[in-house]
Amino acid sequence: MGTLAPPEIFKAYDVRGLYGDQIDGDVAEQVGRAFVRVLAEQAGKQPADLRLGLGRDMRLTAPELAARYRQGMTAEGADVLDAGMVGTEMLYFLVGSRGLDGGLMCTASHNPKAYTGAKLVREGSIALSGDTGIQDIRRLVETGLPEPDGPVGSVEEVDVTSAFHEAALGFIDPANVRPLKVVVDGGNGMAGPMVGPLLERLGLDLVQT
Repeated sequence: MGTLAPPEIFKAYDVRGLYGDQIDGDVAEQVGRAFVRVLAEQAGKQPADLRLGLGRDMRLTAPELAARYRQGMTAEGADVLDAGMVGTEMLYFLVGSRGLDGGLMCTASHNPKAYTGAKLVREGSIALSGDTGIQDIRRLVETGLPEPDGPVGSVEEVDVTSAFHEAALGFIDPANVRPLKVVVDGGNGMAGPMVGPLLERLGLDLVQT
């Protein structure tokens, strides 16, 4: 029997719903498992051959749900590089820069704090959409996944911050940045902790709110 996951959480470009009412730990784990199976089929690989990135935003529910996504992914045999609390673009950078087979970002983007969800990408940080994988994940979750019978995948905790900053600074010549006073309002999101340290390296007069 499949997990009771409301079909409406499977959107055109992500998985998103209310924490507890629509998405809980059990749903997250099943989504993680189904994600691995769909990626493996798309890539023509065995699930155990996949290397996947994982990240989460600052929501209070994110540590619990990211752990359950990770549990589902490794249960299917995939190896997971866990970047912890990062911006979505940093998770995408991890997938692209390390040549991973895909990645999952535990986030509900701009939705209020009561929401949670997942953004899903394949190799090259190309997003899954409703007709390129998300509805396949929905069908697997709804119909029920057979218990995996292979070895559990590994987990490696990684820090992608420095590499991301170096890559971002590589697009400009810091010496040409004139003195500025910059105000950063992260809007209760990951932009503040991500961009603040980056701007500090440019010698700017930085005000964070």
